[in-house]
Amino acid sequence: MIQSVKRAFDILEYITQNGNLVRLNDIANALNLQNTTVHNFLNTLKDLGYVEQDELTPRYRVTTKLQCIYPPSASVSLLKSQLRPILEQITALTNETSYLSVQMGTYFRHELISEPDRSVKISLELNKDYGMLRTAIGKVFMAHSEHLQATLMKNMEEADCESLKKEIAEIQQNGYALDLEQFEPDLNCAAIPYYSNNRVVAVLGVSGPAFRFKLPEMLQAITIMNSLK
Repeated sequence: MIQSVKRAFDILEYITQNGNLVRLNDIANALNLQNTTVHNFLNTLKDLGYVEQDELTPRYRVTTKLQCIYPPSASVSLLKSQLRPILEQITALTNETSYLSVQMGTYFRHELISEPDRSVKISLELNKDYGMLRTAIGKVFMAHSEHLQATLMKNMEEADCESLKKEIAEIQQNGYALDLEQFEPDLNCAAIPYYSNNRVVAVLGVSGPAFRFKLPEMLQAITIMNSLK
């Protein structure tokens, strides 16, 4: 067992289980540690954003950032059950193919697809890994994960990096992403994040042929998805 890791979690557990507003001395006494040791751990946890110091008293509390390491409460099977009727409504209102997509590390996959009853339509595969770059769905996931951004941009040219950062900033501001034939010729896609407990657990998307699913239709699809999610 790595003692430094154990001590960090012991400190976090003590703070949260004892009122979430505690003194350094209390932590040191309870965990049988030196004050300087606890002080060093608290400073590191503060720098990482997991702990903050009270503005009025010399006490410490755990921040909401700790929630980012909780696993999503909604399982994929539950998401599919909940969102199947919503996808069907989205497809009925847009008359285009809609998707429920989940992140798989640096890839995503479509877990659920609802297709319109028309001869020309977009049909992407279920349970296949798709890359994040050049897709509206992938860029929504990127916009909500600094780790994912850093990983995927690591080997990119500086100019491409700057362009992608600008696009991600726009996605964060607008709340949606658009793909106009970036992923595949003749295919356009609009996508929005789907939240559970203030965390993005999936992405909803609508894809259609570029000749008819143009910018006005894409923006309308965004409005429809936001109204139903």
